[in-house]
Amino acid sequence: MKKIFTLLSALGILYSCSKETEVVKYPYQLTFDAIEPVSEMRFFIGETELDPKYHEETLQGFLDRLYSEKTNTGYRYYQSKFTEQDPDWFADSYFTFDGKDIIQFSALSEISNINQVGETTVLKSSATNKVTDDPIVKSDLFKYDIDINSNGTYNIQFIVRNQEHALEVSRLYYKLVRYDENGNRKQLSFGTISNEFNESFIKTLTERDTLAIKEYRLKYSMKQ
Repeated sequence: MKKIFTLLSALGILYSCSKETEVVKYPYQLTFDAIEPVSEMRFFIGETELDPKYHEETLQGFLDRLYSEKTNTGYRYYQSKFTEQDPDWFADSYFTFDGKDIIQFSALSEISNINQVGETTVLKSSATNKVTDDPIVKSDLFKYDIDINSNGTYNIQFIVRNQEHALEVSRLYYKLVRYDENGNRKQLSFGTISNEFNESFIKTLTERDTLAIKEYRLKYSMKQ
């Protein structure tokens, strides 16, 4: 309970009825305002970061490339083409504070755990995904660790920066293709997640590996 109250204070959600008195009024919501890029698309081949301005064709070919995988019943195709983040995807999302210990994200899930990491807050949702469906969550690509549950699931997290009467939620687009020493593709991962890029991950890339990332912030605020 203390962690949640600390979070509320840090968010600046307390607002004054007078100069002498601060009162929390429940329930209230922080609703979506905008999505803003933090960086341009970054592009790596091995440990070398290439300037997209001078490698535009190579980068676009990587972002647009269609991948396939042979299965027992035919081929599986991966629609991995990059699509710019659309504000309409988040337009109806919100954080609801029903009490100092009750926080919910939209109609999807409650926040089950809160962890302060420096100036960043990690909100762990009660909603889960299977690690087998998204094995990259076990890698070092992400700056903030994703805990794996004993049943092979992980809780969806929100990486939050606190602002006065507002939140900024980190969002990361990634596309990673890795190869073995014979040049055979051994990993294909792509998607978006509420996390940030771990710069030290670059050192794990071999000369054949290719990675593209772009970081964003989702902005939420309390409306008067």
